[in-house]
Amino acid sequence: MISKLPGWVWVGAAILAFSAGMINVIAILGFVHKGITHVTGNSSLLSIAILEGDSKNIAQLFSIIGSFFAGSIFAGIIIGDARLRMGRRYGFALAIESILLLVSTYGFTRGLIYGEYFASAAAGLQNAMASTYSEAIVRTTHMTGILTDIGALIGNKIRRIKIDEKRIRLLSIIFFSFLSGGLLGAFCYRRLGALAMLVPTAIIGASSIGYEIFRRKVAKPVV
Repeated sequence: MISKLPGWVWVGAAILAFSAGMINVIAILGFVHKGITHVTGNSSLLSIAILEGDSKNIAQLFSIIGSFFAGSIFAGIIIGDARLRMGRRYGFALAIESILLLVSTYGFTRGLIYGEYFASAAAGLQNAMASTYSEAIVRTTHMTGILTDIGALIGNKIRRIKIDEKRIRLLSIIFFSFLSGGLLGAFCYRRLGALAMLVPTAIIGASSIGYEIFRRKVAKPVV
């Protein structure tokens, strides 16, 4: 239930969505011009590439999708289950994501395709981690489901069906955080080029440290 989610989850979801928006835009502008924080579009492009027999695109898209999937598997290994508990290994997962993004930046700056794969793995790890700690309520790397849920809830409200108002607010925060991150990502890329990826890398790294400080000194466990 959204109403039972503590404040640190709201803040974390906004930060992660903002970072994902940056990562996706920088990847689109900076290398093979394909998004890496979601799978739907890339799956469609993979279908087209297979039909056209475009072996280069098939290999790239399959690797991007596979990297996202591998990242989500790794998140499941780190986090363990879907119960929201302060003190679980989210800080460690964020640290790993930051390292993946750092390696990705190295690849981007040298025009190496593996930069795209490491960024996609980081996105998969983040999305699985976010959905894990919120029991699949929150997704932070792609907005299709988020916008669909917002629309459905607004439709329910128009029909005077009782809805969870906090859910609309949280989903809206995630959507506009992702959009804002994309704007900043485009701005940074125009000035820094591939090094712009260091900005979301730093944000995720700082979030890992901030979470650990918060967990140890402030937060109470959530059951």
